[in-house]
Amino acid sequence: MKKTFTIAALALATLTASAQTDNTPNRMILQTKVGDKAYAIDKVDSIYFARQDGNVVATVEYKNYSTGATGDTLWVAVTRSGEDVGYCIDVLPTNTAKKYDDDTMAKYFEQKNAQKFYQDFTNAQLTGVEGIKPNTSYTIVTLAYDGYGVPCETSRAEFTTPKAQLVGNPGVTYTVDDVKGTEFTLTVTPNADCKAFYWCEFGKGEAQSQFEQWGPMFGLANMEDMIKQFSGNAYDNAATNTWDGLKPSTDYEVYVVPTDANGNYGEMVVIPVTTAKMGGEGVAQTTITVGKMGGNALDGFYLPVTYTPNDQTSLHHDLLVSKAYYDESIGSEDKMKEILMSDTNPFNPWDSYWDQIGEDAANWTVEPNTEYYAVSMAKNANGEWGPLAMVHTNTNQSAKSADAQCKAASVATRIVKTGTKAVKTGVVPVMKQQGLKLEMAK
Repeated sequence: MKKTFTIAALALATLTASAQTDNTPNRMILQTKVGDKAYAIDKVDSIYFARQDGNVVATVEYKNYSTGATGDTLWVAVTRSGEDVGYCIDVLPTNTAKKYDDDTMAKYFEQKNAQKFYQDFTNAQLTGVEGIKPNTSYTIVTLAYDGYGVPCETSRAEFTTPKAQLVGNPGVTYTVDDVKGTEFTLTVTPNADCKAFYWCEFGKGEAQSQFEQWGPMFGLANMEDMIKQFSGNAYDNAATNTWDGLKPSTDYEVYVVPTDANGNYGEMVVIPVTTAKMGGEGVAQTTITVGKMGGNALDGFYLPVTYTPNDQTSLHHDLLVSKAYYDESIGSEDKMKEILMSDTNPFNPWDSYWDQIGEDAANWTVEPNTEYYAVSMAKNANGEWGPLAMVHTNTNQSAKSADAQCKAASVATRIVKTGTKAVKTGVVPVMKQQGLKLEMAK
């Protein structure tokens, strides 16, 4: 009762305070992890609290799957934890289902306005499932609701659909035509049974993590869907392509997906390629040249810094760090070296300019009247890091910032010219009401 009185007293205090103004609340808002609900206060008869003990779940079990001219059918068993338990049910690609915790799944079913079932099944037929694809992992999900209509726990059961019946034996052959330090060239040739093929390049072992990241976002149910999406084009004849902007001495994989006359995916081909070494086996190091600060208070200030590697360098990492941040948070050259030797930029994991090949003429966002360190480290063809290059600089004393109180960012941001790289985009799928039907097997 103490909790009840505390909440009631708080609500009364709010209403009393508001009553002294012209802004008396007339809506009650409940905010939950699943979503917000609003009620007109004059329509609320009472508020009370209850308790639900034990697990509230509708345990689902996969039995069988079939597909045919009339559509897809699943056989499932569902066992509720209590007679007053209801549940929603759906089938999602496993890579999507793994991204949804119980709260997210509750939002998902709420948005779909999904039908609730109040019956146990030992061998029910689940029909009306749309978009099921061959050779793909799916998850049957139930979300249980207690007697008060509160969404509770999910139950999940995975299954994999069978491969499609292919027309012929679609496949491809390939040749590795050229390999350099930052690029390689391949030619892929489809066989007579291959209507078209799709391809995409990844760092070795990265395709699966890319699928787990982008699959749910773009509605891609399987790896082949992702390769098709990222390929951009379908190739129905022999095609040659050069992938560039790569790291030296690094393993890559090109995934190729052939399709048959009906568009069904054949066996995926993974082509391994290792880029050539660059630089030498001696000491790799860079020379740093700091230019004159440019810009203005309205558009912002920038500092040009050029990082020039020697002939032993394979690649190098460059930064501009405020002296204040270096003194307070980095504190030593050893820590600075650790940061620069990281595989990804610790301050921006998405930085596609972290690995620099050749001279790096960078423009950094800066504040006037501020001390900075331009820092860089390079590694040679054997992957051995050279010494830390570190140059102290002070931005133009005569310039004034638009905000006299502003403080310099801890790590300067690289200014990137737009229009230098193509960006692939995808369409986020819109959830549709599938009209699922669950009934006893005939």
